[in-house]
Amino acid sequence: MFLGGRGGGDLWFFGGRTPHQMSAEGAKVVPDEELQNATRYNLELIEKEYKNLESQRTSLEKDVLAALERHDTTSDQFHTFQTRADAINASATEKMLDVRFLIREQLSEVQWRSLFPPPTAPRAGE
Repeated sequence: MFLGGRGGGDLWFFGGRTPHQMSAEGAKVVPDEELQNATRYNLELIEKEYKNLESQRTSLEKDVLAALERHDTTSDQFHTFQTRADAINASATEKMLDVRFLIREQLSEVQWRSLFPPPTAPRAGE
């Protein structure tokens, strides 16, 4: 309702792959060990922020459910929940995107496209 979809262990920032899969892929496409370490560190930052996002969402979800159970929660209180959800999502997205853009600056175009390939168009009937 307030929080949008949840992706389990897969992060849409990682193209639907897990952080472990991204680190393994990074080790394959980035030959320089120092750059590999920097890339791995930045991927870990994204994962950490995602876990923080999930924690904040879980807390907010509990608060919303408790408010729903009270049956006397006002419209203003639900607007406050929505504002809180928007702030949580915006902050986490900004932090994760900042790190992702940092990774992009560190990698060559070929390395970047190997880690983050462009989306493919759905086939007819999908």
